[in-house]
This record gives sequence, structure tokens and C-alpha cells, in this order.
Amino acid sequence: MILLLETSTLNCSVALGQPDGTHIKTREVSDGQYLHAEKLHVIIDELLREEGAQPRDLSAVAVGKGPGSFTGLRIGTSAAKGMCTALQIPLLAPCPLRGLQRQGAVQHPQFADHPTRIIPAIDARRLEIYTLSADGQPTATIVDDSFRTELGAGPALLVGDGAEKCKEVLSGQDTEWQFLQTFPTAADLLPEAAELLAAGRTENVADFEPFYLKDFVPGRPKDPLGLRSKTS
Repeated sequence: MILLLETSTLNCSVALGQPDGTHIKTREVSDGQYLHAEKLHVIIDELLREEGAQPRDLSAVAVGKGPGSFTGLRIGTSAAKGMCTALQIPLLAPCPLRGLQRQGAVQHPQFADHPTRIIPAIDARRLEIYTLSADGQPTATIVDDSFRTELGAGPALLVGDGAEKCKEVLSGQDTEWQFLQTFPTAADLLPEAAELLAAGRTENVADFEPFYLKDFVPGRPKDPLGLRSKTS
């Protein structure tokens, strides 16, 4: 079995699947907070128990490589690398943006034959989203007039937790665009993970790092007790 972890957004999602791409089960939690540190290992344990499985039954672990939340990606990656090291099994790194495209095709089958018109949109704060470029590579883009121009004419589906943001900016346009506000899930990663495993495209467990896409910029620490001097 393949254990799949998706932690790039607020959704803490875990799934089990077979190497042939057969989905077994998914468990996830999302209540508007980043609960990955508290919930991820609990969900993994619960899911394995529900299926009567042990960690030794796993043939690989797949983790959504990003882009997305810096903290969420680090937690998912650390869990995946720890299990792969302990169990001596391969690490796979599918892309949650491509997972969102697959989710969009399932929920809106009229777009299934036109995957380039399914635009993944993971919230990247402010007016930015993470999406896929014309050549299918992860990129960050600002949702503005140029983004509207890039979408072009004709039907399109924007899917992800940044879809509503796009809808607000693009509202009032004479378009056939649709918006699906959703999160990537671990199950969405299974088709690509199965392909990667079959092709032997595994990651070096020791060296693997999440694909952050943007540099991490730490915020100013809070001072709830008022201990920081006013001049600091």
C-alpha cells in the first residue's frame, strides 16, 4: 500500500491506496486552523487501524511536495521522511496542484477532456495564488487584469482554496468561468504517486525538501506580555 499525505493547505489529509492507483480510504480534518502538528500522526494511526494494517504493510509514502503553506509542508515532509527512513521504503513527491486538476475533472466532468482549462488555485496570501504555468510547472501569479488576459476566452474552471479570491477579482466579466472552492486531498495525489512509483521516480529521503516556490519571510514575533521595548 501507498500512504499519502497532503498538508500544503489548511486541510490535513491522509489516504491509503494501492500501487495500481486503486483508492482505499481517506481521512482528513479541516476546521479553519493549521492542525497538522496535532492531527497528522493521529490520523495516520487511525487510518491504518481502520484497515487492519501496520506500517510494515506500506510499500511507499507519498507527500504533496508543494507549493503551499510553509509550516504545513514541513510537517508533512518530516512525517513522510521519518516513516520512509524507519521502514526503508521509497518516498514519492506528487504535486497538489495537479491533484486539484484531477479533482476538478471529477467534479466537473465537462472539463475532463480539456485539462488545461482546469486552473488550480492554491491561496498564496494577498492577491497571489499558486497555479500551473502553460507548460504545466508550478508558479505563483497575481490575480489581476493580466491573469484575466492569460485565462483568455472560453470556459474555464478555477479550483482550490484560492478560487473564491479569483471569483471576487474576476467578477462582472462576461465569461464562462466556474469556481470550485476546495482543498487538495491526499486521494488526489494517488494517480501521480502510482505513476511515479511505477516509473521508479522516487526521492532521495535524506536530501528531499518541499517545493516552497517562494522564499520564507518570517514575521515579527508577537509580544503579548509587552516585554519588548518601544524602541526595539
